[in-house]
Amino acid sequence: PTLQGQIWRANIARTGEFKDPGPQKEPKLKWKFATGGAVKSSPVICDGTVFIGSDDGNLYALDLETGKQIWQYKAGAAILSSPAIYGGTVFFTNPKGLHALDAKTGKKIWMRQAGLWDDSPLVLPGPIRHKDGKTLDGIVFYSEPWKNLVGLDIRDGMEVWRCRDAHGPGSRGCSALIHRGMIVYFRGSQATVLVDLLTERKNYEIDGGIDNGVFTPTARDGICYSYIDGIVAFDMMENAAVNAKTGSDYKMKWRFNPGKQNGWDGQHPGISSISVDEKNVYFGHTDCQIYALDRETGEVRWKSKTGGVNRSSPALGSAELLFVGSYDGCMYGISKNDGKIAWKFPVGGPIHSSPAVEASKTVFGSDDGNIYAIE
Repeated sequence: PTLQGQIWRANIARTGEFKDPGPQKEPKLKWKFATGGAVKSSPVICDGTVFIGSDDGNLYALDLETGKQIWQYKAGAAILSSPAIYGGTVFFTNPKGLHALDAKTGKKIWMRQAGLWDDSPLVLPGPIRHKDGKTLDGIVFYSEPWKNLVGLDIRDGMEVWRCRDAHGPGSRGCSALIHRGMIVYFRGSQATVLVDLLTERKNYEIDGGIDNGVFTPTARDGICYSYIDGIVAFDMMENAAVNAKTGSDYKMKWRFNPGKQNGWDGQHPGISSISVDEKNVYFGHTDCQIYALDRETGEVRWKSKTGGVNRSSPALGSAELLFVGSYDGCMYGISKNDGKIAWKFPVGGPIHSSPAVEASKTVFGSDDGNIYAIE
């Protein structure tokens, strides 16, 4: 199962591919909802409900059609992460821990207290035959800063999975993905790490030689796309074999790095999370460009300039456009084919939040404290 649309970046491989088109023509405001703080969290839409956090410490459930509040949950600290919804339960992290709420009522089912950052939980749908003989309905994963990747039983929050990593997923939370039997995450202290889902052991890691990266890689058709001295594509299984043989040599399918002279500081990659479809790899950058690279070669298909830094991650609609927010306070609709800006929609503050797409709507948050739905 893909958990299509019920998890940040639209599926557990975090490709950013949505099943719906979103607004193709100049959109109008459908509704906006005011929270008590900046909204850097990205929304997830499930069964006609928008789930999204705010710096005001609340998780909100809003009606997708009207924007009216269904419930709010006080989480005790700012929520930068995006929720995941599975089996009628909403999961999210904040500095207090991992929370599990009833999706219909917002009532707490369980909570795992831990000092966490803002990575968005990853859910592996069940049924899962666990090593202790139990059958699990699903596992929810989160990262302990600088320590471990941890998996909990979605029913009761009991620990059922742990990968120990001397460094651990780091630098303010980097959300993991699942593809081809591996969990992949970017360790904020330099490396892209691949862990075997069954054995709970690290398969291999590829050092990126950088610090302070906060983004999520993606994977499609056995190829992982991450930042390793530039945007790279590498074959996940081929490198597992290479690593078993040599312990250090890795093969990149391609690498894209314009260099420091073009604003690409190797120590601080400055990219959004990466999106991928059958043709291109897409991402935003602090150089104010949105890039599309050819998926096979890594060559620039197009780049499109916005009016600000782009850390919001591109949402790929099922029709011609992708949707991405910018620090210039605009949400953009951009052609996936040629990078032409079809429209831009201004709001009252920078947009960190990555948009979610449902039918002809796009939903996102802004640092101005509002959640917006446009159509």
